Order: sequence, then structure tokens, then C-alpha cells
Amino acid sequence: MKIQQQRILILFLLTLALFSCQNTNAQAKEIITKEAVMDKLGTKEKVLRHVVLFKFNDTSSESDVKKLNEAFNALPDAISVIKDFEWGINDSPENFHQDFTHCYLITFASEEDRDSIYTPHPQHQAFVASLQPHLEKVFVVDYWTNP
Repeated sequence: MKIQQQRILILFLLTLALFSCQNTNAQAKEIITKEAVMDKLGTKEKVLRHVVLFKFNDTSSESDVKKLNEAFNALPDAISVIKDFEWGINDSPENFHQDFTHCYLITFASEEDRDSIYTPHPQHQAFVASLQPHLEKVFVVDYWTNP
């Protein structure tokens, strides 16, 4: 009987050790996953966000707006200091949009990247010039993230 109890105890301890190793491994994977997500989202370091909202003229056609949107979407391929770029069309149920329809979020690593490379870049300047006949209003906010 004593040998059987020892075997059960050894089996229990091995099972406990195996469970502990698996749990630690799962925790390590979770930490790695969280760090990877934080890196992807840029939450480990401060970044400069450039938010741009457009209200197009009523006289601008859907085709005009589509071309302008495509031109804005092409900027990240042309301007390497753009760390991240996303855009969308207003979908808020609240009536605070003031008729701004298109929102763009551009991420930079520094003010220098934004001011000295992005802003004067010929493709950005051409895009800004193409907007002029179609914009009723534009709203821009820049801020540093607080990770």
C-alpha cells in the first residue's frame, strides 16, 4: 500500500508541475501577445497624431470626393515619415459633426517629420491644392499620445 501511495503522490506532483509549466508558458505567450499589440498600436512610445476632418462643398460631386480621398490615401506610399494612416466617413448618431464627413488620422514620430518632410512634400502640396475648390471647411488637430 505504501508503494501505491508513493506512486499516486509522484503522479500528483508531476501533474502539478506540468500544469504549472503550462500555465507559465501560457502567461508568457499572453505577455508576448500584449507587447506585440502594444507595439503595433504604438502605445509604448509617444507618437504625434494629425487629425484632419473635411466638409466638402455641396457642389462637389461624388466622383470629385472619391478622387480626393484616393489622393489622400496615396500619401503614405509617397511620404515615408507617415508611420500610420487611417480614414473613415462619419457614422456618429450624435448631431455634433457640423457636416464634417471625412476623417483622416495620420501618425508621425516627430514634429520635424510632420513639419519639415510631410507638410512641404510636393505630393502633399499637390493634394492640398487639389482640395481647395472642393472644401467648405477643414478642421485639423495635432496631439501627442499619452501611452
